[in-house]
Amino acid sequence: ESGADPRWRAVVARDRAWDGAFVFAVSSTRIFCRPSCPSRRPRADRVAYFPDAVSARSAGYRACKRCSPEAIAPDVTTAAVVRALAHLET
Repeated sequence: ESGADPRWRAVVARDRAWDGAFVFAVSSTRIFCRPSCPSRRPRADRVAYFPDAVSARSAGYRACKRCSPEAIAPDVTTAAVVRALAHLET
């Protein structure tokens, strides 16, 4: 369930601490954002997570104009924790 995913909780909370750890993309809009984006929250079933903006763009999404997710450098430590959590869930 998406509610158990720490990335989803970060998106819902607009948690700036997760900025740089991942970006999330919305299938219905084909836009990707940073976790703290002030835009309206999407439905959880329409969200995909990517480790960085390059990966999201390669998958065919475009960057959000509100939060500019390509303008942040990834936080290596937080990204490693996110990957470990995602691995433990599978």
